[in-house]
Amino acid sequence: MSRRNDDLMVDACTLDHDGCVVCSDAGIPVRVVSLAGDDALCEDAAGNRAQIAVELVLPVREGDVLLTHGGVAIGRMERAGARGEGTT
Repeated sequence: MSRRNDDLMVDACTLDHDGCVVCSDAGIPVRVVSLAGDDALCEDAAGNRAQIAVELVLPVREGDVLLTHGGVAIGRMERAGARGEGTT
């Protein structure tokens, strides 16, 4: 399985796995591709796509990286510096 070189999703579990010893199925990072109401089409590090319920983490925008479990977004990931760390 090839993986994209993405700073937030390298070596992450993917949507097509049968269970993961490393993460214990706790959360799979996915990037939001498009939005439709309370659902988003999301893509994992391997390029797998799935509809994910996002109402627990609203507001969501295209390009956001979310943590998912069981088809539901349970959190979000931020890039270093996204909240102004390191800025003067």
